[in-house]
Order: sequence, then structure tokens, then C-alpha cells
Amino acid sequence: MRTSRLSLVTVQVLVLAGLVTFVLGTIVDSGFFHGMFQGATVALMVAAAAVFGAQWSRRGSADTDDGSDAMWLPSRDEDRS
Repeated sequence: MRTSRLSLVTVQVLVLAGLVTFVLGTIVDSGFFHGMFQGATVALMVAAAAVFGAQWSRRGSADTDDGSDAMWLPSRDEDRS
């Protein structure tokens, strides 16, 4: 439970930092710092999505104890007929 809460806080911090760099990027009109803020915005948002996706995937695999797949795969529908 503690790692789940830590990951959620990490995602929130990354998204908030991404929003701050987005706002700073709109304030700076052009030049090196404008590009730096745009790049930081994209990098922080992608990192937040990656942490969120990793946490979601980890939580999905831990939910089942019977050894079945935790995530649904359409390619395996044919095998279950």
C-alpha cells in the first residue's frame, strides 16, 4: 500500500511540475528557454504517464492469485472457446 501511495504522489508531482513548465513556456515567447520549457513539459508528462502505467500494470498483475492473466488480451479469446 505504501508504494502505491508513493507512486500516486510521484505522478501528481510530475504532472504539477509539467503544468508549471507549460505555464512558464507560455510566458517566455521565444529563444532557448522557451524550447527548454516545452521540452521539460513533454518529458515530465511522459514520465508521469510511464509511472502511472507501471503502477497500473503492477497492480493488475497482483490482483489475481490463481495464475490467470490479469489483463485481457483479445488474441487469447480464440483459445477459450
